[in-house]
Amino acid sequence: MEIKFGNDLSGRCLTAYWKDRVALIDDHSRMRAVIEVLADEIRKWAPDEGQARICHLAINEVADRLLRDTNAV
Repeated sequence: MEIKFGNDLSGRCLTAYWKDRVALIDDHSRMRAVIEVLADEIRKWAPDEGQARICHLAINEVADRLLRDTNAV
C-alpha cells in the first residue's frame, strides 16, 4: 500500500521519501527520490524551447545538476 501525502510539491516529495518502506530513515535513496521529484518540477518551469531556448536550457541544466550531484553520493 502506497501512502499519499497530497498532490502539491511538498506532498509529492513526502510520498517519494516514504515510498521505499524497507530503506532506513537515513538512506540516501530516500533523498534521491525527493531530488528526482524536485528536478521533475523544475523541468516543468522551463518555457518551450522554441520560444526561449536559452531559458529552457538553463532551467533544464539546474535539474540535470541536481540529479548529477545526487547520484554522485
